[in-house]
Amino acid sequence: MDKKMTWMAALLLSVCAFGAHAAQDPTAPLGWVASKAKTSQAKARLPQLQSIICDGKQCSVILSGQVVSLGDRVNGYTLTNVSESSVTLSRSGKKWHLALFAENIRTN
Repeated sequence: MDKKMTWMAALLLSVCAFGAHAAQDPTAPLGWVASKAKTSQAKARLPQLQSIICDGKQCSVILSGQVVSLGDRVNGYTLTNVSESSVTLSRSGKKWHLALFAENIRTN
């Protein structure tokens, strides 16, 4: 019985050692160590304009499900201008103009 257990333990250890050896790239040069994968920063998505609500002098905008007023930020973008059908967002000195409705709507 002890001999059988010894063989089982030896077999188990050889399988574990083989798995660790297989994790290394066999085509890589000797002594070569893979560099860590570069992590890229996730880019902030441009918010989606869903609605513009104006009552008198104050306008609110719904961007990606969040109610935003002039000067507020969403995903790092600042709401800089609001008109009846479009808004302007800015980030890092760049500006984006978002229209509520597409300009290429055809009527029959």
